[in-house]
Amino acid sequence: MRRSQRGFTLIELMVVVTIIGILATIAVPIYSDYLREARLNEAKPFLLDIAARERLYKFKNSVYCCGGDTFDETVTGPALGIDLTNTGNFCFVVVCRDATLCASPSGTNFIAASETGDPTVEFEVWAVLRATSTTSVAGPQSSTCTMSASKQPPTGWVSASNSGLPGRQGRAVVFRYPPPPNGRDAVAGADGIRFNWTEGMSTIHALTR
Repeated sequence: MRRSQRGFTLIELMVVVTIIGILATIAVPIYSDYLREARLNEAKPFLLDIAARERLYKFKNSVYCCGGDTFDETVTGPALGIDLTNTGNFCFVVVCRDATLCASPSGTNFIAASETGDPTVEFEVWAVLRATSTTSVAGPQSSTCTMSASKQPPTGWVSASNSGLPGRQGRAVVFRYPPPPNGRDAVAGADGIRFNWTEGMSTIHALTR
C-alpha cells in the first residue's frame, strides 16, 4: 500500500515563519546585550590594574597619582607604569577630589552619588568609551579624556556619541575605591542613572540608552 504524502500548507508555512520572526525579535536584543557586556569586560582588567597601581603609588608617595592631569593618559600611564596605547576602545581617567589624598585634585564629580552606608570615596577610575580615532573624548560629568596620538584606533563596536544607543562614545565603565556595597544605588548619579555595583565595578552607565 502506498502511503499518502502531504506537504505543508501555505498557512502552516506562514505560522512557522511568524514564530521564527518572534523568536528572532526576542533573541537578537538579548544576544546584542550579552555581546556588548562581553566587550565592556575588556576594560575591567585595566581598571583594576590602574586602581591597584594607584594604591601602591599612594603607599610610596602618601598621595594618589598624579601631579598633573589625571584625565590625560600620557600623564597617568607613564606615572603608574602602565601602557594604555593598545586599549583603543577606551580612554582611562582617574577622578580624585580630596586635596589630602590626591597629588592633583579634580573638580569633576564622582560618577555616582554617595549613599548612607557607603565608605568615603577616595577615587574612581573610568574607562570612557571611544568610537573615533581622535585624541580626546568627552566623558561623564563634563569631563574630557585625553590620549596620545599613538593610541590604537577603536575596533568599531562602540556606537557614535549621538546615536542614543547603549555602548556609545562618552559612556563609561567605572571602578570605585573603596568599593560601595554590592547592589543598585537608591539615588541617581550621572545622567540620572542608579548605579549597580559588583565589587566596586559598574557597567550600567555604558549599557544605558
